[in-house]
Amino acid sequence: MTMEIVDALLHGQRGRRLLWEFAIASEGQKLGTFEEHPLLSAMFYASYSIESARGDGVVLLGGEQSSVPEVGPAGLARLLERNELVPVTETLLQAALARSVEAARYWQEPDGHDTLLGAPELTRGLERVALHISASSAAAQWASDMDERTQFHIEFEQQDPADVPQRTDRTAIATLLRWKEQLIIAEARAAAQTPVPVTAAHSGEWWSMPSQSLPSSTGVFANREPVGLSCVEDGFGWERASARILSVPPAAKVLEISTAEDWTQLCREQGIEVTSHKRHDWYRVTERDGAWKIPDWLAVARRYDGVHLSIAAYLALAGECLAVDEKYSTVIAGWDPDRTFWFTDALRFCEPAQEWTCLEANSEDSRWVSSGEAPSS
Repeated sequence: MTMEIVDALLHGQRGRRLLWEFAIASEGQKLGTFEEHPLLSAMFYASYSIESARGDGVVLLGGEQSSVPEVGPAGLARLLERNELVPVTETLLQAALARSVEAARYWQEPDGHDTLLGAPELTRGLERVALHISASSAAAQWASDMDERTQFHIEFEQQDPADVPQRTDRTAIATLLRWKEQLIIAEARAAAQTPVPVTAAHSGEWWSMPSQSLPSSTGVFANREPVGLSCVEDGFGWERASARILSVPPAAKVLEISTAEDWTQLCREQGIEVTSHKRHDWYRVTERDGAWKIPDWLAVARRYDGVHLSIAAYLALAGECLAVDEKYSTVIAGWDPDRTFWFTDALRFCEPAQEWTCLEANSEDSRWVSSGEAPSS
């Protein structure tokens, strides 16, 4: 299990970003608020240089381009290897995971941090952090299958009523039929358009999870907070949410996505082509210009009641270019860690909703508290 977690953390962009977030959290605890944080500062300038050079439109506030220190992967690696690591706690890991998820973006190039963390020079320093984390028990459940006893469905409070998803009486299969119909239309429409270079500023649907209209759920952290509150890709800075525990049918058959092969086998055996409408986005993410597939979730639903992506699998695989065969590749995108999408209509809510509030929303200090813990206004 230890090496499984280490491999997951080192293999994927999201895993490496979690290691980085833990490393700078360690530096922050060891140094005072007003002291210089050399590791954090080095990454800031190195990341800025990368993003500025490729024309990302970043701006250096309070300084000039000529004043930016030159920090490369080798210098960053030396600081990382010397950085003192604090003891692993559930709180630190939970925050590091949430920040890694927040940084995911599969419609454009990886940010400067993720680009640098993939450099070979940083492997040894990141491996030291991974071994430090895996030696604790805090990450022991990351590779576990879905826990049917602690599944929470999250509904976020929308600021604009027009953004609230419209509820329908469709069955899960009807929802997936609609999903597949829309996917086929999107692919045909994109294929009929005049071809443009893969480097063009053209974007489409970049995600590959099942329909967002399907019910979904996540498990909980050690502090009983549902994972789906803070670990959301492409979130919208929600400040309030309701969490309802699901009663999962005992006979429910859940497909576990634990390895790259679990996903690519689905694409080989029950895949659907999405090349035309994902080509530009996924090229920016992976630098691969080729044919793409994702699982046909309608076909998968004929055999399974749900599909679950473990935290470890998410950290290793999300955003990575996964080879399906000699022609096709695929990307896991838009799928949050520990999330299960459900294809059954037999789910039930067995307790009243729990209300949660996000304190310090849209800041690095944001945290979710249950209604009983939230300060009164």
